[in-house]
Amino acid sequence: MELTADHKGGCACGAIRFSAEGEPVWAAYCHCSDCRQATGAPVTLWVGFRAAAIVWTGTPESRSGSSGDAKRQWCGRCGSPIGYLDASIPDNEIYLAIGAFDEPQRIAPKGHAFWSAKLPFVTFDDGLPRYETFSRARKAATN
Repeated sequence: MELTADHKGGCACGAIRFSAEGEPVWAAYCHCSDCRQATGAPVTLWVGFRAAAIVWTGTPESRSGSSGDAKRQWCGRCGSPIGYLDASIPDNEIYLAIGAFDEPQRIAPKGHAFWSAKLPFVTFDDGLPRYETFSRARKAATN
């Protein structure tokens, strides 16, 4: 199902809210251990929007994760995972956690990232593409 309207969401306590305009640029499950630890879930669905399409009420806390260029975002009051920014993804995109959306059923995933790290008891019969690592192109390292 294509997303064509505004998408709203936020944290569990309401201190952080967001509104994302238009369709997401990408939506994919991630099976990596970094996402599992950051969210406490066996798999996470991330929904990406251009940063300019998102309007915030409240400011998420953020810090760098173990995966290098990624900065995880969460509510500093209730601890709800909100999303992440990754400097290695082109076009200044922000990825929001599916659980933070008011109407997550409106979001259609397009693939599975880090399929090789999927937990053996998590099964999918959805026919979506499986990527061994990232499902989204990254910029080359500038070190």
